[in-house]
Amino acid sequence: MFLTISYISSASEKLSIEDIETLMMDTKLFNNQNNIKGILIYVNQTFFQVIEGEYHIIKALFKRIEQDYRHYNILKILEKKSSVSRYDRFSGNYITYYSEKASEELLKFLELNCEDMPDQKLHDFIIYQSKVLLNTY
Repeated sequence: MFLTISYISSASEKLSIEDIETLMMDTKLFNNQNNIKGILIYVNQTFFQVIEGEYHIIKALFKRIEQDYRHYNILKILEKKSSVSRYDRFSGNYITYYSEKASEELLKFLELNCEDMPDQKLHDFIIYQSKVLLNTY
């Protein structure tokens, strides 16, 4: 059983650029080691993340995320179970803090026409939220 969770949160004012870079690298490493797919965007003191993986791994990870001191005002937008992975194409490469090049690459990737996308509404939502955060909408 797979689980997809998406949330948005406010970054702690105490986070430095180095803290954000470390967080992104640690997240990428952890997600890749645990076969977690998704995206993580940081821009303008805001995090937006989509994570998908084995049900028990994602449940435990989200509990840790909710208790993480580096952010607050965590708003879970989506929690959806599935018998198949719906976001295999979302690898750890789509973890970024704002930079023009990274944002352009992410948006190009998101807008690729993917006919085998099992949940087009969810995909459309992720595109929309990413554009809003990156101020491209």
